[in-house]
This record gives sequence, structure tokens and C-alpha cells, in this order.
Amino acid sequence: MPVVGEELSERDVRPWWWRGAPFILLPLLIIGGFLVAFGFLHPRITAALDGSDQAVRTAVEDRSMGAAYTPGSLLLLGEPDEVRRGDVVVVDAGAWQREGQLVSRVIGLGGDTVVCCDERNRVLVNGIPVHEDYLGPDLGTFPFTVTIPPNSVFLLGDNRGNAFDSRAFAENPERAALPLSAVRGRVVAERGADGDDRALPQATAFVTAGLAEPRQPDALPGPLTWAVAAGIGLGALAVVTGAVMVVARLVRRRASGGPRAVAPDAADSAS
Repeated sequence: MPVVGEELSERDVRPWWWRGAPFILLPLLIIGGFLVAFGFLHPRITAALDGSDQAVRTAVEDRSMGAAYTPGSLLLLGEPDEVRRGDVVVVDAGAWQREGQLVSRVIGLGGDTVVCCDERNRVLVNGIPVHEDYLGPDLGTFPFTVTIPPNSVFLLGDNRGNAFDSRAFAENPERAALPLSAVRGRVVAERGADGDDRALPQATAFVTAGLAEPRQPDALPGPLTWAVAAGIGLGALAVVTGAVMVVARLVRRRASGGPRAVAPDAADSAS
């Protein structure tokens, strides 16, 4: 209650919730800014943590991999720091005098000897036959023996009857194998027509043959899609609410810039 003769302050005539606005505004702006920033940064943070640092999407440009990876499909690539036999990778085909990129499967690594084929048309890697159950019916095989140079990969498409791969240069191992630096990324997922990324099943042919270690299932960037969207929405709402309250506070202060009300007793004594 105002004291006699004391000027009524603006604070005295405001509702309690308005007087507490500064204590509401600051948390709203901080939390809102954090949620918005988290929403935008989350896919990058997740990609860095799960090993998919590059998280690059690329379109399939040819039919080397058959029905599993059709032209126009969008593939999600992970970090190619540890390429293994059996991995499906995207490579820059410049070393083969071709423009663009190719999707192909790693058959051999530096130091391996790849031979085609045994009596069952199976490729042999270091003398070990590999039963590739994902191949199409048209194998398009012809005899070759290639010893792969260090720091290189030997690639074959799953659609062996209609694939451009290392076999085109089988007579020249230096050209048949691409350097590891040409590997842009390892395919970990495919984007479906619904816009969602789905992990691709891992081929076990080389693991079964004892030529590769099994991989842990790949964690896809952005698994918390709805949580991220909700975070961005709540953050934006908090920022907008805070901004509206700031503007309203300024307008109210400007509107009350005239003579201030005084207590009645103070007015009588002044007269």
C-alpha cells in the first residue's frame, strides 16, 4: 500500500505477472536459443559421434549394383576410414577416365590376390572362395588373376553381367585397383520414397569366408527426427514469446511516460 505523499510507481499499478516478466524473459530466451541451436546442430553432432562424419548423400548413376541400388536412389555415406572386404562404397571414377561416381563392392584390399573363378563361378580372395548370395543371375565372368597394389581396393559390381568395375583393367593391376583416396564413402543407408533413411542389410559373404570382421549396425544421423523438430518448434516459440513480451514491455513503458499518478492525500497536501 503506498505511503501518504509517495508517488505511485509504475511497478505498483502493474499486475504481479508483469512485474515478474524479466524473470520469465531471460530463461525463455536462453532455453529457446538453446533448443533452436540444438535442433540445427543435432544431425552434425550425431554424425560425428556415430562415425558418419561425412553423412553425404549421393545419387546412384549406373546399374553396376543391380536391383539393390537402382539409378536415382539416394545413398547415405559414412566415413571411409576403415574399408573392409564386402563393403559397398562410392568411388570417384576419374582414375578410370570416367566422369562422376560409381557404386561398387570391395572385393580385395592391398596385397590381396583376386582370382576368377572356381568351378562354381565364385571369386577367390587369397585362395578362399566367396559365396556371394546377392549376385544376379548374369555373372558375366571371365578368367583373371590380379594382385592388388598397397593402399588400393579391387571393386566388382553385384550386377556382374552389366557392371563397369575393376575387371575392365584386369590385365593391368595398377589400373584395375583404385587408390583408397578415391573412396568417397561407405554406403550405410538408403533414402526411401517417404524421405526416411533406412539402414541397408550387411552382406555376410566375406565375414562367413573369414575375410572380414562383422560390423556393428550403423547408427544413422538424425534418429531423433521428431525430437529435433519438437525442439526447434519449442525453441522458436520461446524466442517469439520472449520477443513479444519485450516489445509489449517497451510499448507499455512508453505509453506510461506521462505524469504519474500520486496518492490522493499527497495531491491534497500539494494543493
